[in-house]
Amino acid sequence: MNASKESRADGYESFYREFDSPLMRQIRREAYGEDIGQHSWVGADEMRGDIDRLKLTPSSRFVDLGCGPCGPLTFVLAAVGCSGTGVELSPSAIRVGRARAASLRIDALLAVHEADLNEPLPFEAGSFDAAMSLDVVLHLRDRSNLFHEVARLLRPGGRFLLTDAGVVTGSVSNEEVRRRSVHGHTQFVAAGWNEHLLESAGFRLVETENRLMSVLKNASGRLAAVQAHRAELERVSSTADVASQQDYLETVVELSRRGAVSRLMYLAEVPARV
Repeated sequence: MNASKESRADGYESFYREFDSPLMRQIRREAYGEDIGQHSWVGADEMRGDIDRLKLTPSSRFVDLGCGPCGPLTFVLAAVGCSGTGVELSPSAIRVGRARAASLRIDALLAVHEADLNEPLPFEAGSFDAAMSLDVVLHLRDRSNLFHEVARLLRPGGRFLLTDAGVVTGSVSNEEVRRRSVHGHTQFVAAGWNEHLLESAGFRLVETENRLMSVLKNASGRLAAVQAHRAELERVSSTADVASQQDYLETVVELSRRGAVSRLMYLAEVPARV
C-alpha cells in the first residue's frame, strides 16, 4: 500500500514479489472463489456492482489509487474497455500489475505510476472521470490530503468510490489493534469521520454501505486457505511470517464477527458546475 516507503517495505513489498506464483493463485481461488488478483477484502461480484456505481463507460478515464498488483483495476478495464491509471508505491506490485494486464491483453489500456499517496499526485486537474481506492486509506498518514487531491483530479460530476476497512463500530482492545496493524502504519477512525472529510474536500456524498460481511467472508476464506497450505507457505516464507499472517486473519475475523471494526464503502461525487 501507500503509507510510507518504510512501512510499505516492511508490510507488503516481499508479499508482492510472490503475489502471482502458482501457490498464491491457488490460495486466492480457495479464499475468494473467483480470483481477480485481489488481496484485500474485495470480491468479484462487489467489483461488478461498483463499476455501475462509478458510471464507467469505454470512454471513461479511470484511476485506481493504491492499486497494488492491479487486480481490481485490470478487472475493471477488461470488463468496461476504458483506459485506466494505477498509482502505487511498490515496484514489485507494479511489475505484477503490468504482467497481469499483458496476460489479459489489455496492456494498451493500462498506465501505472509509482507514487506515494501521502504526497501531491502527478496529474493535472480534471484528468479523470472516476476514481477508486480500495482498503488503502487506513494506511495513509493524512487521508484528508488525498481526498482533496482526488477532488482536484476529477472533472465536475466525477465519482470517487473508496472503502475503509478500519472504521471502529464497537469495542476494540489495544492488543487487537496491535494484531490488526501488522502491515505497517494503520489508522482506525470513528464512524462519520470519512464522511466529514469527504464533504470538507468538496465532495457530495452519494451513498455509503457497510461491507462488514465481505470482510468476514473473505478473511475467513483466506484464513482457511493459509491453514490448508501452511507447510507450503513456510517453505517460501518463514514460520514466523505465516504465524503472523494467521494471527492477523484470526483477529480480523473476530473483530468482524463482533462488528467491532467495519469496512465501509463511500461513493462521492464532485458537484457539477452550475
